Amino acid sequence: MKKLFTILLATILFVGCKKDEPTAKADLYPDQPVSTPSISAIATFHQNVQFYQPFVYRYDPTSSKWTARILSHFSTIPASDPTALGFTNAAVADSGTSMFDMVKLYTAETGTTNIKTVKINADKVLQFFPDFVGAKTGIVKVVVQDVTLTRANLTTFKIGISGSGTYDENTKVIDLEVKFNETAIGGTSQTIKYKISPVALVLN
Repeated sequence: MKKLFTILLATILFVGCKKDEPTAKADLYPDQPVSTPSISAIATFHQNVQFYQPFVYRYDPTSSKWTARILSHFSTIPASDPTALGFTNAAVADSGTSMFDMVKLYTAETGTTNIKTVKINADKVLQFFPDFVGAKTGIVKVVVQDVTLTRANLTTFKIGISGSGTYDENTKVIDLEVKFNETAIGGTSQTIKYKISPVALVLN
């Protein structure tokens, strides 16, 4: 009888301890992030002011270093979808942005690095999906699409973009990998790493 009582007491204590344990990480971070894009993340990485541009850096595998800040990387929010972040030059007609440094990456094809000539504009590029409802971290996805670039001779070509990464509203950093489909210009594809933040980053 005494042995049975001891076993029963031990069982009660074990169950009580399990009940007081903190929630397991697997419960906090489900296998799939929330399916609805986050608007709060947009507010972290974008400011609704004319010519606003976040700090965007590209990793150069040749030098094994991050580039300097990519300028003219103007971010905008499309009126049709406040959950998306785009890169357009909304304030200057018939111009564009340097989105993901594509102006420089495809200079050999365009014959110029002038954003007004290359005219890269994409209304919806990034969407943010929290790890769970209310989370400040999550997955960032590149909206799959073909981006039109204009050559110096005014002809155009398209480069496909896709990709994904992670974001953290606490550290204010997006880590992103973008895949460029270059079949339209006789290439294959390449994947490039980027960091995006509303504040300057020290990376090298």
